[in-house]
Amino acid sequence: MKKYLSMMLALGFVYTVWGPVHAATPTTSSNSKVVATENTKIKQFLENESKNLTADFPYRIHLFAAGQTDKNTAGVRIAETAKQLFSDTAGLLFYYQLYNHAMRVPHWHANATEVGTVLSGKMRVTIWEGTGQAKVFTVEKYGTWMIPQAAVHSLENVGEGELTFFVAYNNPNAADRDFATAWASLPDSLLEKTLGLTPQEIGTVKKTMINRLSKYDPAAAVENADVTSPFSNNFTAVKPLFNSDLGSIKRIDGTTNPAMQAMALQQTILKPSTLRVPHWYTSGDALLFIHKGNAFFTMMDSGGKIYNSLLKEGDLIFIPVGTFHSYLNIGKDNLEVYEAFNTAKGLSEITLLNGAQHFSAGTLAGATGLSKESAQKVISNPSTGYIIPF
Repeated sequence: MKKYLSMMLALGFVYTVWGPVHAATPTTSSNSKVVATENTKIKQFLENESKNLTADFPYRIHLFAAGQTDKNTAGVRIAETAKQLFSDTAGLLFYYQLYNHAMRVPHWHANATEVGTVLSGKMRVTIWEGTGQAKVFTVEKYGTWMIPQAAVHSLENVGEGELTFFVAYNNPNAADRDFATAWASLPDSLLEKTLGLTPQEIGTVKKTMINRLSKYDPAAAVENADVTSPFSNNFTAVKPLFNSDLGSIKRIDGTTNPAMQAMALQQTILKPSTLRVPHWYTSGDALLFIHKGNAFFTMMDSGGKIYNSLLKEGDLIFIPVGTFHSYLNIGKDNLEVYEAFNTAKGLSEITLLNGAQHFSAGTLAGATGLSKESAQKVISNPSTGYIIPF
């Protein structure tokens, strides 16, 4: 009976964490819920770890519930705000949904580079860096783009349905400015001289409300052509860091795309009942976003504090460089994870196994309390890659 009660409490906690999503969530039904996998090993694991789950996890927010939500007839923006995530000095991540004939108005970021990934739909990106011609290109599902710091740009929905995507910045105060607010800030006489507007037209500008998401020309046709750019890429086109029947890891950084000079993006897909092996990154802080699926996540911060948590779609976690972490797909479907790094070069990771294998058996035995024979077993254990079955 005690064991049965323990299991019920564990499953009750799972439902509490995975229950109905906040109404602001644009892509998930308000009455959606997750049914845990039938895998007996996962069920037993959840039962055993239910008492070790961390109530307070300051490195995580559920973006769809805790983010700042702006919504109008053009779409939805859900934004992480500065200092929402503990010790996050690396950047921000925003989630967008644009309806038909909608756009993220032309704007620029004075102090941040922008990278992003299309999750569904088709986008047209226009960028001008101040010289030459504007760069205009399209981005489809799993496609990425990069916007240099201070370059003016717009993001338009040119597909046949809704467009969803996320953007990340390498500054926690990614200030943006658009034409309407910049023009309205000028004295009337300066605005008249600069733009050649009449007093009546200037009055219109001054009355314009801040509107980051707007409609554009409703007569604009669907963009059928695929236009490429050095500033764009696609996860389907890059060579995986790891790929097997268990899942895949793909990265777009300065190596795969020379235009990526300040940030990198990574996509990880785990099949059900698979584990992303315990690891840490040797360069670059990361913002980890759960796009699809459910996971058990564990992490130890620089102070040695351990956090164990159940994650769902829309969860956002800040992972400082060198922070040891791992996650397990505990759901019935694939787990789809995206990470945005605040560096584009020298990205590498150390796992528990390959890290230990670079030391002698004697050193490992002395450091862990294992016998020398057991330490040698660890060193001789063949590496199975970054994703393993649970």
